[in-house]
Amino acid sequence: MDPDALRPEVETWVRDGIITESQAETILERYEDDGGGRSRAVLALSAVGAALVFIGVALFLATNWNDLPTAAQVAVLVAAPGSAYAGGAVAYRRTLPRIGLACSLLGSVLVGPSLFLLADLAAVESEIARTGLLFVWTAVSLSSGHALDSRAGVGIGFVVLVALVADLAGSADPVPAVALLGVVLFALANRQDDPVAWTYRTGGAVLVLSGLLFVTTLEGRYGRFDVDPTPILVATASASLAGIGWLGRQGDRHDGAWAATAVIAVAVATGLAALAPDQLPGLAAFIGSHAVTLAAVGATGYVGYRRGSRRLIDLAALAALGQTLSFVASTIVDSLSGSVALVVAGLILLGAGVVLERGRRRLLARLER
Repeated sequence: MDPDALRPEVETWVRDGIITESQAETILERYEDDGGGRSRAVLALSAVGAALVFIGVALFLATNWNDLPTAAQVAVLVAAPGSAYAGGAVAYRRTLPRIGLACSLLGSVLVGPSLFLLADLAAVESEIARTGLLFVWTAVSLSSGHALDSRAGVGIGFVVLVALVADLAGSADPVPAVALLGVVLFALANRQDDPVAWTYRTGGAVLVLSGLLFVTTLEGRYGRFDVDPTPILVATASASLAGIGWLGRQGDRHDGAWAATAVIAVAVATGLAALAPDQLPGLAAFIGSHAVTLAAVGATGYVGYRRGSRRLIDLAALAALGQTLSFVASTIVDSLSGSVALVVAGLILLGAGVVLERGRRRLLARLER
């Protein structure tokens, strides 16, 4: 059976509550293993081909850019993303969706560098212009991902969106705003169709957990963590609270509980890091940030179990391992001598890995029942 033809049906079954997300992944993986070798090979070759084209063009331009007249430079910058999108459209019309997707994603990636180089040719150097170009790149990449119904395309858009939020944060630390953006994306997953919803939910959880894990690594460096009530921070905080309210009105208790836990964890971790070490002992901030991060990790694993999502469970296990590494690095490694610290830290991480893997397998086994 063709996995591309099966996927829309499986996604419909998930939306209708017939099967869980974990069961859907198992079904698709089975048929991809049986008959999807050709599709995977085509996708791999298409991705490699697109990457080689990108690298080749980049190397050529880097070598000969200054020798090209301005008109030729403009023509190259306009043609690069345009030809990639055109190639993708032709491939889709000829029923070559894998090649079409690879070309279209290449076009989405090339839009940003082309815009910034065009601005450089026009001698546009203001901060507002740079922010505007990031906004345009975000809009194009997200629109492309949604139009293609592509997880990878939407993921590229999220990467650019994070860069836009970081730019809008200015001199303040962008971590709180980016983490709260993750809550917004997680809430928006309930307004999307599969498979894009998966990217929103997983991407949102990744941003929240990454932000919290970053705060846990600030031991001894809290003075560098600068938090100001910037407009982007206020906007993402307000949007995250609105997302919690919307999830509550939709009756989605599990997603709403995760979003509320994430917002509280980000707020508490940010507050502790901002107060330390002048108004709050560093040890208290360290313990508090790890406690709220652990709560967010546990909430991610729980919502993954309730939704039947293997990916969220795997993400929670990976985040827990990352938090263990952060804790060990800030305590044992800093307090013991080099060789002893490495041995003790290695044993702790091995033990944590075993425990986490056993817990993960138990959850996945319960999902299959």
